[in-house]
Amino acid sequence: MEEIKTPKKWKMAIIVWVAIVPLIFSIMPTFKPRMIAIGLDPILTELLLTTLLVLIMVFVAQPILMKTFKNWLNK
Repeated sequence: MEEIKTPKKWKMAIIVWVAIVPLIFSIMPTFKPRMIAIGLDPILTELLLTTLLVLIMVFVAQPILMKTFKNWLNK
């Protein structure tokens, strides 16, 4: 039976950072002003965009990065 290794926490922190920073810097400036301009409450806008960022990170960006860096993560 093959032993499943869990990546070190500091390596996972780097993967999360690499996934979330580009999303924040691309999605927030693009959509936040538009959502506020159509009359959405700023707090609701933040809530919706943060939810979107987390979903994209967890289901798209992080799996891609985990696959890309699997050798480094498992060292």
